[in-house]
Amino acid sequence: MLGLVLAMLVCAGDASSRGRAGHVISTHVRPGELKPGRAATISGTLTGLSGAVVGELLELQASNGPGARFRDVAHTWTLAGGRYRFTGLRSAHDMRYRVVDVASGHLTGPVVEVLVELPPYPSIARVLAADGYLAHRAGRTAFAVVDDHGRLAGRDVDGRFSSASVVKSMMLVAYLQMLARQHRPLDRASRALLYPMIHSSDNAAASAVLAAVGQWAIDRVARQAGMEDYERARGWWAYTQVSAGDLARFFFHQDAFIPHRFDRYARELLSTIEPSQSWGIPAIARPEFSVYFKGGWLPEEGVVNEAGRLERPRITFAMAVLSSGNPSTAYGHETIAAVTARLLGRAR
Repeated sequence: MLGLVLAMLVCAGDASSRGRAGHVISTHVRPGELKPGRAATISGTLTGLSGAVVGELLELQASNGPGARFRDVAHTWTLAGGRYRFTGLRSAHDMRYRVVDVASGHLTGPVVEVLVELPPYPSIARVLAADGYLAHRAGRTAFAVVDDHGRLAGRDVDGRFSSASVVKSMMLVAYLQMLARQHRPLDRASRALLYPMIHSSDNAAASAVLAAVGQWAIDRVARQAGMEDYERARGWWAYTQVSAGDLARFFFHQDAFIPHRFDRYARELLSTIEPSQSWGIPAIARPEFSVYFKGGWLPEEGVVNEAGRLERPRITFAMAVLSSGNPSTAYGHETIAAVTARLLGRAR
């Protein structure tokens, strides 16, 4: 839970530090949660060997985060009972604070960290901007976002589309789960299938992976991910039916479906796809975000799809853009890039 978190805890919400002459600074932070625009209060007591220290000058110092220097931001004096109080502490981002007893050799109290709860990312305004853009695109389009609060939004989020090669991301998970069940390592033969299937979207490798795991294993991954609109392909695996909402949910929770010992390998595969296939989401989101994604296209049907998970410090969200009836593959790429740009607040 986001809120106010104390470093060097003595008990929930309290901390203390002992210095020369037996002086002890205790520190309390209220409220327990801090939303944007709200103010925090830091209070506590200063005591010595003979009891409360009254009339002592205290200094409040603040830092923008770990590794940043502390700076003076306020001063006060201890009152009856050695009590002190700093109020009205506002910030749009995380802050660290400490109280210093100036008269006692600059005794430094414990550091407290204030974490500011962030609004959902992407914002609803950005989701609406992406929706408005798609309303004027040719063909049939849909997109979905699972924001960093885990909430789903988008346009035609449950409409079914042919997955094209995006289903290979599900095949990857199914294959790694098979290895884990069979207590097998990620050997050279496995890498020889998985790497080309993801890195260069090799269809023969994907067919071999599907033959190894079985269709039931792909169905199982869909159930794990709560893909309510999923329907197994009739014929070629590229005709697997999925929705934008399905894929956004799948990528948002994907780490939970991958056996832990293979997680690093899967993330590396999904983030190092060859440059010629790294259009759309990664082309716009990098380098601000680390992007784990898979795209797919069926030129004969005008299908161009892409879905992915985007991560940066304190923000993780997933998105999917599906389209059919595109005048060209390049047109589909442009659609996905423009939706991504609007979700990231970069539209021109």
